Amino acid sequence: MHPQVHQIGTRIETEFVMRRKMKTDAHLDPALDARRRLGTLLFTVPKLLNRHLQPVLGWRRFVLIPKLFALAGTYKKQFSKPGDDAQLRRVKDTFLLVGVLYNELVKAQGAERALSTTQSFLHDLGCAVQRKAYFPPGGKARTWDFFHDAHETQMREGFISTNENDGIQRSDSRVTLDVVRCRFHECFRDMGNPAITLAFCRSDETVFNEYSPIMRFHRGNSPVNTIARGAPRCTFIYERVST
Repeated sequence: MHPQVHQIGTRIETEFVMRRKMKTDAHLDPALDARRRLGTLLFTVPKLLNRHLQPVLGWRRFVLIPKLFALAGTYKKQFSKPGDDAQLRRVKDTFLLVGVLYNELVKAQGAERALSTTQSFLHDLGCAVQRKAYFPPGGKARTWDFFHDAHETQMREGFISTNENDGIQRSDSRVTLDVVRCRFHECFRDMGNPAITLAFCRSDETVFNEYSPIMRFHRGNSPVNTIARGAPRCTFIYERVST
């Protein structure tokens, strides 16, 4: 190979690696992340609890909601298992009230209605959290790179960092990965019903496909495509769409 051609090729490869590194080396803003979490806890969660419990319990929802907090300590001991690792304990702490909600609804409404109500609440909560995390602020353009940079940052440091994946394959037109361990699923299994996790499968499919017309999210051809649906892994496929 001619030395000049080799130098050009090396320079192009180096520039590509540097651009790729710039895309994936972003970090969470601790102050922004803390504000988002506080806003979710103080505003989003109460609003969604009220919305989803009103048709089920009517005025009795105002009795149940403070009861969830009062019972949290008791249920935390019940949900804890000797083999829990640090990451699973973290997930169980995050979703403690969801587990309390489900179990108390089972007592009041039966397992079927408890599951559907808990899933509906958690789906809407998941959508709200993901929109804050992945959508650019202030009406800025929803670009391919903004989404995937934000998503990769969350996988490294954020609310989905407790799950394990087999590596991200990313290009300018396609991104794929498989989650090989879903601690959300393990968490809800120990809280009484692993099917609660389906709410997050659906919130992924809702939010990722509403992000932009330039991006299509799917999980391949099999209907059994997440751990919660019975697969050994959760499939994530993002494809750039020509417009």
